[in-house]
Amino acid sequence: MRFVAPFSLLLAAILLSGCLTVETKEYRITLKSDNSGEAVIKFVNILSEADDTLDISNDDFQQLTEFYIQGTQLENENPGFGNVKKRLYEENGVLVGEVSFTFDSLSVIRLFQYDKESPYMYFVGNPLSTEQLLESNGVFGRDWMPIVFWPKETKEFYIKTKVVSEVAYQKSLLPNFREWQAAQARQKKQ
Repeated sequence: MRFVAPFSLLLAAILLSGCLTVETKEYRITLKSDNSGEAVIKFVNILSEADDTLDISNDDFQQLTEFYIQGTQLENENPGFGNVKKRLYEENGVLVGEVSFTFDSLSVIRLFQYDKESPYMYFVGNPLSTEQLLESNGVFGRDWMPIVFWPKETKEFYIKTKVVSEVAYQKSLLPNFREWQAAQARQKKQ
């Protein structure tokens, strides 16, 4: 999977099962006065991708649910995450994954503040990255300085990125999710 971005280093775990990608990602971060806080990451339109037309979506979906949604792979790969909650759901005709968690320091969420008088900063990657900034409630430096800045008083942070893929074949995992959801509903009735 081609997936390079700062937040990807700590949050792509949900998508690192081989050939998964998403259309967009949304990050919502709330800070407390001690720089601990809560974060929610939304992965919009989860897709299976391959370099050819071989359909591996069943395997990708199984890895997504087994290791990340129901398993502890995300927590194991991100020991700074606390109170992790994960879910999959359908929204506007696409499959969405959502991870919420608490954290004790800015480094867990890749925000940086040089000192208490400095702005908060987040590195969004270079122009060649597969993840590109779409919108934010901060101020984007420039292409030659791919950093989003927020005033030091900021407590609510929002970043939305687009994931760019050069892979020709992508398949929505929404049908897999619907089947999985129906199977779970049948099991509960038994």
